[in-house]
Amino acid sequence: MVERRKFDRYDLAVPVKIETLASTAKKRKISLKTVNVCAGGAFFRTDTALAEGTKVRLDLVISYGGLGTFLGPASARIRVLGTVTRTRQDGMAIRFSEDYVIAPMASRTSMNG
Repeated sequence: MVERRKFDRYDLAVPVKIETLASTAKKRKISLKTVNVCAGGAFFRTDTALAEGTKVRLDLVISYGGLGTFLGPASARIRVLGTVTRTRQDGMAIRFSEDYVIAPMASRTSMNG
């Protein structure tokens, strides 16, 4: 089988909230973790995959550990639109659009104090 990927893929478990964008269907919101991620998309393990072609908005939360005390908040939210491109019995692949927003998240101490 010929490898067709354009980007390196990394095995990362990143928390993500997925919301369907279909205007004619009932909107769905689900919380999952990625199995692997690349610049072009991600694979999610789930037994209730969305249909191929479904348009979604994803909010991924990336934590970067000890750098938070030096650089400010220790995590960032990446918001990106995507499309379900493949479903399998154990999960689904979502291709990211090229438009995305990266925003620092407030630290837990500032949210609680």
